[in-house]
Amino acid sequence: MNGFQTKPTIYWGNYCYELHIRKGKEAYLHVFYKNFRETEGHLHTLRLETCPEHYLHFHELLEPMRKVASRITFVGCDVAYDVRTSLENVIVIPTDMRREMTHEGTTRYFGKAHQRKTNGYCRIYDKRLELWEKQKIMLDHELSRIEVVYKPDTKILLSDVSGHPPEQNEKYFAAVVTDWDVLPRKRVEQIRNMRDGAEMYTQRIRKGIKETLAHPYHVDFNRLAREQWVSLVEVPCTALLGAA
Repeated sequence: MNGFQTKPTIYWGNYCYELHIRKGKEAYLHVFYKNFRETEGHLHTLRLETCPEHYLHFHELLEPMRKVASRITFVGCDVAYDVRTSLENVIVIPTDMRREMTHEGTTRYFGKAHQRKTNGYCRIYDKRLELWEKQKIMLDHELSRIEVVYKPDTKILLSDVSGHPPEQNEKYFAAVVTDWDVLPRKRVEQIRNMRDGAEMYTQRIRKGIKETLAHPYHVDFNRLAREQWVSLVEVPCTALLGAA
């Protein structure tokens, strides 16, 4: 394929075949074909993964795929919520307290490495630091990111996905606190302990913490997703489904 860097892989992971394609310095497309559970002689799954904006770079590859596909469904995506503040001001509390927090450097995780693509997997990290370390881009302001995997339980046709924004308040309660001094000292200690996963407390204390953070600090994932979802899925829908 002229103009593309490719790396094929055979019999690894959940798919029999993988092809990893790059165009230029940043645009990439991961192609997975034939799930191991699919028998011979039937239609096989072809799965694509990349950043939404990268699909437009691979139009000449996607167009023939679109023409022969029996249907195109939405599998899942990472939904990112960016806040212009340092990581120490970002609090994320799981609604299911069985979700344990782990750390790698300054990054916090809810979910194990093998659960990376499961619904509700979450990581909270210093986006400003990542941009500098990976791309040598230095922002003049703090930037933290809450990233939550959205993977619906039911299959959604890509043509209908704009009507199915994620509802991630069901998974997490989040807040951003920048004026810690106005909060009671004991409550600040409890919030920071929960933020870092040092102490999860009783249900009564957790309820009190959420009530303290509910206004004006609460981050409403559902509202933010509803406001931005249609514009976020517009590019991949156009690239994969063709112009309306």
